[in-house]
Amino acid sequence: MSAKSLICPPEILAPVGDQEALLGAIKGGADAVYLGVGEFNARQGAKNFTIDDLEAAVDLAHSYGVSVYLALNIPIKQKELQHALEIVDLAYAAGIDAIILQDLGLLRILNEIYPDLELHASTQMTIHNKQGVDFAAGLGARRVIVSRELTTEEVKDIVDHSSVGIEIFVHGALCYSYSGKCLFSSFLHDRSANRGACAQPCRRRYSFLVNGREIDERYIGGNYPISCAELSTLTGLEEIVKTGVVSLKIEGRMKKPEYVTASASAYKATVQNICNPGENPTTEELESREAELAKLFYRGFTRGFILGEKGVSHPKYSSNYGAFLGKVLDISRSKGETKLTVRLDEDLQVKDGISIFTRERMLGSAVTGIITIAGEYVKSAKKGEKVGLEISSKTGRAVQRGDEIYLTTDTQLLDTLQKTKLKTLPVSLKARARKGERFTVEIREESGKITEGSRKSSRKEKEEAFSIEGSGESVSAEFADEYIVQGAEKVPTTTEQMRKAMESLGDTPFEAIDISIEADEKIFIPVGVLKNARRKAADLLLEKTLNACKKEQKHPELANFNHLYICEGADKESCNKEGRNRKGNNIEASRNRSTGSKKLLLSIEVNEISSLFKATIAGADIIYIPISKFEELTASENEDKLEDLKAERVELVFRVPLITHDSELSELKPLLEKVRDAGFNIACSDLGASQLAKELSVPFTAGKEFNIFNAFTASTFYQAGACRVTLSSELNLGEIKNVCETLQACEEIGQTEIFVYGRELMLITENDLLKPLIDRRIVRKDSEVLLVDQSGSEFPVKRLGTRTLIYNSKVLDMLKYVKNLEGYGVDVIRLDLSFNTEAEIKEITEAYKEALAGKETKLKPARGIEYTTGHYFKGV
Repeated sequence: MSAKSLICPPEILAPVGDQEALLGAIKGGADAVYLGVGEFNARQGAKNFTIDDLEAAVDLAHSYGVSVYLALNIPIKQKELQHALEIVDLAYAAGIDAIILQDLGLLRILNEIYPDLELHASTQMTIHNKQGVDFAAGLGARRVIVSRELTTEEVKDIVDHSSVGIEIFVHGALCYSYSGKCLFSSFLHDRSANRGACAQPCRRRYSFLVNGREIDERYIGGNYPISCAELSTLTGLEEIVKTGVVSLKIEGRMKKPEYVTASASAYKATVQNICNPGENPTTEELESREAELAKLFYRGFTRGFILGEKGVSHPKYSSNYGAFLGKVLDISRSKGETKLTVRLDEDLQVKDGISIFTRERMLGSAVTGIITIAGEYVKSAKKGEKVGLEISSKTGRAVQRGDEIYLTTDTQLLDTLQKTKLKTLPVSLKARARKGERFTVEIREESGKITEGSRKSSRKEKEEAFSIEGSGESVSAEFADEYIVQGAEKVPTTTEQMRKAMESLGDTPFEAIDISIEADEKIFIPVGVLKNARRKAADLLLEKTLNACKKEQKHPELANFNHLYICEGADKESCNKEGRNRKGNNIEASRNRSTGSKKLLLSIEVNEISSLFKATIAGADIIYIPISKFEELTASENEDKLEDLKAERVELVFRVPLITHDSELSELKPLLEKVRDAGFNIACSDLGASQLAKELSVPFTAGKEFNIFNAFTASTFYQAGACRVTLSSELNLGEIKNVCETLQACEEIGQTEIFVYGRELMLITENDLLKPLIDRRIVRKDSEVLLVDQSGSEFPVKRLGTRTLIYNSKVLDMLKYVKNLEGYGVDVIRLDLSFNTEAEIKEITEAYKEALAGKETKLKPARGIEYTTGHYFKGV
């Protein structure tokens, strides 16, 4: 057997936004679908399913052999947890095959309640290294959907070293930011991307200011610099399949059913070609499949980071504009119509939709007529032909020679996709007709389908699973009719008549691929009996198949898990005893739980060593500084200053980068060991770094980038070795209080921190946004770069290596509310002063220190800066 034949065909996982899309996925041959219920999923803009119609959707999918995954992939607020459990309980009873989760606390609870239910870690967890996979697997995840920013080499390395299945996105919309790390929509429009309500600000027009000078859009390729092209990996799919991933995921729960059918079908066919020796698709075939998908939705295609393409943005235009059709060669206008002469790059017919890239903007129109060069009106024209297209005169007024035309609606393609039949399940039937016995029909599934259970986690096991495909037991049912087979008095029932009656399975999800007849000679069976027995046998098989997936509800109560999952199991020795030795101002300094008294601690985030000492003098209790400064800070010339820090009982925390791919995490490991040995702590913002900290026994702060919305998620980090968790910036004060009150029921479990001053990081992306400007020497190392939207808001842009960070245009400032924060249960308030001068660091730190002491204090507003209180008085 060749190496190629050992590749286990990965599952094709299709998006389902509604019932029609579910049917579309089945038509396309998807192995599994994912869908949302109500508001607890990352696509609130989709129609989604209600809890009442979920069971019918699951039954429909299962009747065609398609698995169903419920996307519950958002952070869950403390007061929402019980409702989330109720939704999962109903989905579990309905026979859902897996739950896709972002919330770590909910993941832990569900793993305890439903040990037989597959739990998948969402790409919203931002898992992009092996340790991150291990962290999620340790909490009960049996599959991890890794970040879209990984290459095939990185994915293969993760697959080869992971105990769980790995899934990746292969087609559809890309988020400009690492998924799960975006606050852009949240802080601009009060619509949280992390909570599934993204307003897509990345799809809007922006310009650049560099050191106060506006930059020509031509230098960055267009007015939409942070809008991504659509991901399409068809032409490189073999490379992806060879990584050993168990599932290929298509994005698009807000797309039309025809898109779902076409994308599932294209990827299914390509995977089957790849995994069957001698059936490799040609480049032309792959390009043809991709071109068909472009007619359904297109804003430029990118092969994505997964296939090594780093330029994933598409600055030219941010909306769907279809497949390239040609350029305007000539124009003629009359009162009621405009005729465009074009040489077609695609087949076209009357009533198709087109878009035209004019100098003003993208304009759309239907094709109302097609005229040949000979002047003859025709209904359709072929690729390569030169024809005239009649379009709306209103659109035609803005068109010029040379404008590009795109095909947005291919009516023939849509019609074909809509008429596609549902993919059926192959079955075998055996009819027994013996004189004096009841007529009996046995029906058996013969799909040979690899189930999730046989999609093994390790590459070796996957290869073995593929080599014995279809060897598992199949489901069968038998129906014995009341009719007793009689001898024929006149015309006997032939074997061929029985066979024909058996193969007509009608509107069932089954297709007869093998029929065997065991019958005596010269017998008679009425046609009605033959059809009834076949129909009843098929109904029994379907009922048996669906019932096998049903479960009993468990009616879990959240209150039963509070003590078990928040108070018990936390590594208090590591989190408290060792933590206190490292940072004198820990838990007992911030609060006395027995009396309820509290002293809020002040943490400061800076980037430079000189700023660190300035913040110390100004009264900071905790200081965060990049781990890249460790060697310099602990050098002999700073020895005395570090001793002063210890004497002042100031806690020093070294920040690990927000994103650490495996190669980067590997390089960090020796540095983390040095930090530990020197007696300092670290701050983590990705699960891989947290897992490594746990393995190395380095106490850490869990960053706000983890989207910690509830006490269960907070306690998950405490139990992993965190001494402090920073709650999400998307919580309001009431929601923060809910979390803290739940945590305070458990003594000395760890600290909570909130962010109260500074610029929020809106997003972090693997895309090197400033590279075109750096290559032209427009942007230099110390340049001030601002991304400016159409309202004039200015968002600072920073380059970290080749990654891009974009910050809020407004500065968060909660100074006048500081004293009130003591009543909400938090232990630490953090100021991010990494954008400030040393003089500003001193002023702001002292002001907050005075406010904590109960004094009236004000900050002098900085010129040109707009301030905000974030989500503290509204939330998301």
